[in-house]
Amino acid sequence: MNLPFADALLHSYISRKSGREVPLFEPGKLASMRSVLLMLTTGLGDAVLSSPVFPAIRAAMPQAKLRLFCRASWAPLFRSDPDLDSVIPYHGKYRRFFSTVATLRSFMPDLAVVLHGNDPDIIPLAYLAGSRYVVRIPTRGTRYEFLLANRDRAQDASTVPGLHYVDNRLRILDTLGIPAIRHTPRIHLDPGAVAAVRAQLAGRLNGAPYWVLHANAADPYKGWPPERLRELLVMARQQCGRHAALLTGGSGEAGSLRALAGGIEGVHVVAGEFDVAGTAAILAGADCVVAPDTGILHLAAALDRPVIGLYAPTFSDLVGPRSSNAIPIVIQKPQTCDPCVEKQCPFTPRNCMDQITPEEVFTALRKQLGNA
Repeated sequence: MNLPFADALLHSYISRKSGREVPLFEPGKLASMRSVLLMLTTGLGDAVLSSPVFPAIRAAMPQAKLRLFCRASWAPLFRSDPDLDSVIPYHGKYRRFFSTVATLRSFMPDLAVVLHGNDPDIIPLAYLAGSRYVVRIPTRGTRYEFLLANRDRAQDASTVPGLHYVDNRLRILDTLGIPAIRHTPRIHLDPGAVAAVRAQLAGRLNGAPYWVLHANAADPYKGWPPERLRELLVMARQQCGRHAALLTGGSGEAGSLRALAGGIEGVHVVAGEFDVAGTAAILAGADCVVAPDTGILHLAAALDRPVIGLYAPTFSDLVGPRSSNAIPIVIQKPQTCDPCVEKQCPFTPRNCMDQITPEEVFTALRKQLGNA
């Protein structure tokens, strides 16, 4: 939600309120801290890929309360996380701003760790929450660098080119003087909720095993053309008929997905029927998940399910799926435009993703299902 002049007013207010220079972070202070706020307010993929930070901070600060401040939509994914004490929902830019500040202030964090949060409101929220120290990587590129307690660390000024997203997020642990414990994401689901979803699916599928196709990405230029998706579904149903196929997505995609699956027996559209935790429960029971570079792909990998990631405009070595035990299969094609204009791609949906053939995806699917 954009409010006229809100960004400028907030910056002016924070600049005056902060007054004197904000103190720099001292790793030796960790043992005395009693509350830590982890801030993660962007997309689903960002949230999942940042999760390896949680167990490291918990292990290093067993005396502290750890709360996660994340998008309200993703909060159900983290409420069962054993490394977190609670989750505070973020409702979006300036939405419920004052009530959010009140909630954060009631926690009064000693330390706020901004894992991934877009300006302009996230760093000010950490400051208004009463946090003595606010740390973020990168420190450069924000109007609120003067609030960051790690602003003097040259190595924190920017992300490292060529480094996987997870490893860039884990760099904040170096800032805090904390060793990393894991380099793969993980999500903990409520067992009761998982059982309820599986019982519902069992009746619908007559007990058949299934794989999941997540057709769309939040950014259309990352998506696979619909004709390719349908060819894959037909091929899979003809040659892997023991497995049903489930199509996941948002409620706004349900109609187009039904049209995509029209006339193909054994394909079930569940888009819009479940919240993110319910969708995660579906993924957790799948023998394979096929998706482009999107949050659902990373969520499935974090749940340790076999996945097939479809990449062309983005690069799997930078944002590819990571699992603890399952082995992801990535189909990577080159960008066909230089430079890639990403969200402004004039060729979507038949852009560089069209290089991926249904035959090669089906070969990967058959391999993943054979290992299930």
